[in-house]
Amino acid sequence: MSCITKILELKGDKEFLPLHDQVVIEGGGTHKGFEYLITFTHYGTRCGYVAVSPDFKYHSDDISVHGGVTFEGEDHGAKNLLPMPCSDIWIGFDAAHWGDMRDFEKARKYFGHDEKEKYQINLMEELHKDVDELERQDPSFSHKTYDYMVDQCKSVIEQLIEQAA
Repeated sequence: MSCITKILELKGDKEFLPLHDQVVIEGGGTHKGFEYLITFTHYGTRCGYVAVSPDFKYHSDDISVHGGVTFEGEDHGAKNLLPMPCSDIWIGFDAAHWGDMRDFEKARKYFGHDEKEKYQINLMEELHKDVDELERQDPSFSHKTYDYMVDQCKSVIEQLIEQAA
């Protein structure tokens, strides 16, 4: 069991667990013995992580996932929520690339608790308005939903299992 299980226990049945003022934990789960975690940022985008034990042999260069592997290591801020150290390695990716539209409504819901945070989210939305308009014109561009990110985590897990075979 990795620390993701313990983090998800802290989250419980709440819609999200605040990590810090710019990231919340939306959820996660297990797939074929591996654990995964989905976060949501104040930018309106998500990140996904899959945990592997330190002795698990894999090649992150051979993992195909949305946007490529953008995080790999033991040190992730979510682990700071726990009272014990965690040594598992997290393989992460994000949905904050060209063509990944933002969900500012969800950002307001998760982060817009005070006027300063609402102002920052509104400012980001205004700054990204032209880019978002271009993205809306291309049907291949979309906001990457929670379910999409779960599917991507499961794909990473399938690839890890294949590498180990």
